[in-house]
Amino acid sequence: MKKVTKFLILLIIFIGISSISSYSQPLEKKFIVFLINRMDLEDIQNMEFTKGLAQESAIGLMNTRAYGSSNDYSSSLSIGSGTRSEANYHTSRSGRLNKENLSIYQRRTGYIKDNESQEVANLDIAKLKEINKENSFNPIIGALGNSLSMNNIKIAVIGNSDTDKNEARLGVLMGMDEQGLVGYGLVEEDVNLKDPRYPFGLKTNYDLMIKKFQELGKKSDFIILELGDLHRLEKYRTNLASDIYMKRKEIILDDIDLFIKKVYNLIDKKNTRIMILSPIASSLAASSGKRLTPVVLAGEGIDKGILSSDTTRREGIIGNIDIAPHIAAYFEGNINYFTGKPIYTLHKDEKSSYIGQLYNDTAFIYKNRWSVLFSFAIYEIIISLLAFLTIQLAGKYRVRIYRVLEYLLLSNMAIPIAILILPLLRPINIYDTFVKIIALTIALTLISVYIRKEIIDSIIFLSGLTCLILTLDILLGASLIKTSFLGYDPIIGARYYGIGNEFMGILVGATLVFTTALLDKYKKNRSYIIIVFITVIMVIGFPKFGANVGGTITAVFAFMFVVLRLYNPKLKFNHYIYILSSIFILISIIALVDLKLIEGNSHLANAIEQINNGGIHVVYSIIRRKVSMNLKLFSVSIWSKVLISSLIFLGVIFYRPFGIAKKVFNRYTNLSIGLLGILISCIVSFLVNDSGVVASATSIIFLAMTLMYLVVNEIKNEVYR
Repeated sequence: MKKVTKFLILLIIFIGISSISSYSQPLEKKFIVFLINRMDLEDIQNMEFTKGLAQESAIGLMNTRAYGSSNDYSSSLSIGSGTRSEANYHTSRSGRLNKENLSIYQRRTGYIKDNESQEVANLDIAKLKEINKENSFNPIIGALGNSLSMNNIKIAVIGNSDTDKNEARLGVLMGMDEQGLVGYGLVEEDVNLKDPRYPFGLKTNYDLMIKKFQELGKKSDFIILELGDLHRLEKYRTNLASDIYMKRKEIILDDIDLFIKKVYNLIDKKNTRIMILSPIASSLAASSGKRLTPVVLAGEGIDKGILSSDTTRREGIIGNIDIAPHIAAYFEGNINYFTGKPIYTLHKDEKSSYIGQLYNDTAFIYKNRWSVLFSFAIYEIIISLLAFLTIQLAGKYRVRIYRVLEYLLLSNMAIPIAILILPLLRPINIYDTFVKIIALTIALTLISVYIRKEIIDSIIFLSGLTCLILTLDILLGASLIKTSFLGYDPIIGARYYGIGNEFMGILVGATLVFTTALLDKYKKNRSYIIIVFITVIMVIGFPKFGANVGGTITAVFAFMFVVLRLYNPKLKFNHYIYILSSIFILISIIALVDLKLIEGNSHLANAIEQINNGGIHVVYSIIRRKVSMNLKLFSVSIWSKVLISSLIFLGVIFYRPFGIAKKVFNRYTNLSIGLLGILISCIVSFLVNDSGVVASATSIIFLAMTLMYLVVNEIKNEVYR
């Protein structure tokens, strides 16, 4: 009896231990991506199941920018690389390795594979790596596949976006490793059906894809389902009448929606995460500025909300380079391969209306940004030219002409404020935009004239108001900058947060004019302006505020130069050593704070991490990218014309009419040092920023307009005294 009792006790203990062990064993994770190229946000509204899934999970908008010209192939590769990359049709042909193409693959890559291999391979992987050798972002081609393979995560790709003549296997570009290989897949012609009703007579074989999904899903952890019917419709669109195109699109969207529903019903929601994304927008959406594409994230661990990432720090917006690190992080893989950052969800009330409004607002800014900024730049050049000619013909006009010119010069300093606060008035179209900018500019200009008791008061008012609004906006989250035409465009994707170079140049220029003009008016202790300078430097440079490294260097150099000149008639060599040392110390402190104390690194910390991971050649790539961007902007940007014309006009005014500029400088000794500081900031900004020509051009506005305004008044007073 005792033996039986002992046996039963041991058996119970064994069963308990086994149960605990079984229960504690983590579930096998799965991640499924529905890759639906050329899908727009409006399309989801017409997909009943997908729309409901988006409402119950998380949704966001994705920047699709790649390296060079953005296209279907480059964006898909950028998604898989986690860094902006370049690809085209001739670097994207893929298929399962077989007797016919195995020798081609081995000949091109030197990578020996077993004759029995059934992997899917990008046969152009060598060419693909070659065209990215000059890519200044230094992408690791196949980074996502590498990261997952290191954790023994199996990958499968099913489907294609082929047309009747061209292969388009975007899923392989996304999921392959550095050898161009994907573990399992079906991407050949037989994944499509011949159907004369569909574009190119081809339709995705959804039944076969379901069957393959069930088969390969048992072997794979990460599965990409490429649904190519929308892509084919896009390529065929020019052959269709608009009403036929819309009818075909409705049918295709219904097919896709039903397929997503079937797959969703097959998965285990407890251990599977799914993502629905589009590498690039349809041409119709893109033509109206709607170039951000929808991303839906659902399943295990995903809360209801909107998407964001540390790349963008924008509620509802992620980058295509954030997809790979998110997937790698889900499988606990290495994310150091990627420039992008993992995606997270944020709670947002009325998220559907928020995303819809964000979609329309970004499209509006993108489509009309060039028109607004071009008009501003041309206006600045024209007014500068008129002022220059009037100054050269000093005394030949009536006093009323000089007064009108005063207003026009002041209006150029008012326009940046008008553009900054414009989003508060919610313009509905481009005409409404111009009307409201003009109205705000006139109002601000008239106020600056009305309140002045001395000539310099108008300058103090406009420059001080610019500093105040910009500083407060940045401290409060930069909501105005994010939606301003002079801010940064999330579709262009050069910057998503902080202060961009346009407003950085304006803030530095306005600060120098405001502080030094105050000194001339009130004769205050010079140490007071140091507090203002320190505040502006922190607003520009602190990672949670402006996060602009080039702007920080520019501001420190210009502000320290001005402070030292206010106390020293001539600067010596050791003064410049102080300036450079201060810059180095401050940037080092900001970098340490960014890396160690702040969650969600900014551009500086990301650059340091890239250098740490990639070595010294990353520094070379960053410098090369900044130089090439400046050269490109200098040759094509209207801002370069603003900068050059201003420098020419100012250079002549220093000498003609003879002595007039010297009288202004003698009258406003402190302000003259501030204006020289702006000139210094233009030089530094051009050298240290990747769009330095823009920052220099916006900064010089306050130098040119202030000096011309004071010279015009000096002429008016001399001639009509």
